[in-house]
Amino acid sequence: MNLLAAIDRTGEVLKSWTSFYAMLGAFTAVLIFLFVFGRSGNTESRLARVLLRIPDALERIVRIPGWAAATIGLSLFGLRVAGQGFYNDVAWHVALGRDKELFTAPHTGIVVGLGLILLSGVVGVLLASLQRIDTALRWRAVRIPWSTLPLLALGGAAVTGFPLDELWHAQFGVDVTMWSPTHMLMILGAAFVGVAGWLVLADAGVRPHDSRWSMGIHAVAAWLTFQGLIAPLGEFSFGVPQFQQIFHPMILVIASAFAFTAIRLVLGPWWGFGIAAFNWVTATSLLGSNADAPIKTKIVGLFVSSALAVEIVALVLGTDRRMRFAIASGIGVATLGFAGDYWWNANNAYQPWNTNLVRGAIGFGLVVGIAAAVLASAFARAAGHQDNTRALPRPLLAIAGVAILVCLAIPMPRTTGNVTAAVRITDRAGGFANVRVTLTPANAADNARFFQAGAWQGGGLELAEMKRVAPGEYVSEERVPMYGNWKALLRLHRGGEMMTVPLFLPADAEINKPEIPAVDRTMAFQPESKYLLREAHGGSRALEVGIYALLAGVAVLWITTFSVAIAKIAPKGPRVPPTSAPLRSTNPVAA
Repeated sequence: MNLLAAIDRTGEVLKSWTSFYAMLGAFTAVLIFLFVFGRSGNTESRLARVLLRIPDALERIVRIPGWAAATIGLSLFGLRVAGQGFYNDVAWHVALGRDKELFTAPHTGIVVGLGLILLSGVVGVLLASLQRIDTALRWRAVRIPWSTLPLLALGGAAVTGFPLDELWHAQFGVDVTMWSPTHMLMILGAAFVGVAGWLVLADAGVRPHDSRWSMGIHAVAAWLTFQGLIAPLGEFSFGVPQFQQIFHPMILVIASAFAFTAIRLVLGPWWGFGIAAFNWVTATSLLGSNADAPIKTKIVGLFVSSALAVEIVALVLGTDRRMRFAIASGIGVATLGFAGDYWWNANNAYQPWNTNLVRGAIGFGLVVGIAAAVLASAFARAAGHQDNTRALPRPLLAIAGVAILVCLAIPMPRTTGNVTAAVRITDRAGGFANVRVTLTPANAADNARFFQAGAWQGGGLELAEMKRVAPGEYVSEERVPMYGNWKALLRLHRGGEMMTVPLFLPADAEINKPEIPAVDRTMAFQPESKYLLREAHGGSRALEVGIYALLAGVAVLWITTFSVAIAKIAPKGPRVPPTSAPLRSTNPVAA
């Protein structure tokens, strides 16, 4: 396929509504089947009889309380729709640049999926009320399971993020970056749905070892918890990161330490390793079979080494002493787990890891790894309904949470170093060209996290490593496109110093920007945002402060709802003996 045909194919794939309609069609078919299969029961209300048919069918099929099955099913389907929309939207912006209308296929998938996540919390409350579930939190006839609080908070904030994002772009321009505040409202609102879904199972009294069905559903919740926690790493998996590379290993450690510690405690031996291996095999297989994809995202981590580290800790130290197990697991993920992820990303990342990353990654990793594993231990006590374990002190959990937030905040500032580049454009052929650069000072890139020439938004993403050929002199390992709609940049990252020199940018009448031609030039490196976010501009300072304040408030809301739900769901008394009557739903239609 030639380049022009590939660009046309890119537009067709990303603009297509086929997958969105297919998902909605399949979901509708499942609802119809469940409605037909379900029983209406003997409730007096005709509306209640209609609404309870689907949860009744789910309860009889999967053998868990209907309100919980419906809540989990709807939230996970919403996560699937929003996730596909999100990935297609990021691929759109990387490959094609701005979109011309609000309700594109990816945008529609995002807003519909996030709406379904919010709706899942509402459905959980509605069905628990109709089924007269015994809940501590209630108002008149309304029964509110504790686990629906995080779902409502996640979905509500995420849905709010969509109109706020449009307002943000109207005020500040189209900032093509994943980690803008309004984007993070939506992304994180979806990212923690797996964690909330796992709590729904616990809230419904479904223990993983009750049956094969319950173990399978717990495993799915565990996998989606892990998947959600690594979702923010799309910043790196799409190849155009605009934040420090140290976030890549740090978030990998947080996600792996939390997920695999919780999985080992709730599901038991080797489940974490199996989930990690399944995730790696399926993800790499999808990439290998998706040769026509406009932007083939990289797998952000190996994961198997982190899961193995937790298994080794459990084998050597056991899991009974939860604090010891959590600390050792965090250390294992930050060292052995990081070693595996380093090996993987040194060869398979768009911006390959090198030894300059190791010191900071292990330093931050030890702190966030231990903190995440400690939080996972508290979560596991609720998710696994484990009443034979002691709860960790709340001040300790608060310290762990603050430690993670502080470590994430430290690398946020981005600066520009005092470096000059003499750029020569050579070996032009068909719009492509090599880049030769002489840096002043000559050692400016010696300790770089990465030094690349790259082009995007012309129909794909093209990256070329800058290879050192003499002190201070570098040449691109391959040609990069410098024509049409491509935006070509020379990017130098040295920790918090993230800077660029433009190679070629097209004229853009819509934002009144002239062409920057592909010619030889000597200039000082500039802040990356000047060219990566070329469409962005100044806006209302009050709006900016308000959005960031809202994001902080939402973070507090999420932390509060999860903390309350975990504290209330975690068992407080002795476990019911196995000979006791099994837990049954109070669903009136199940009788």
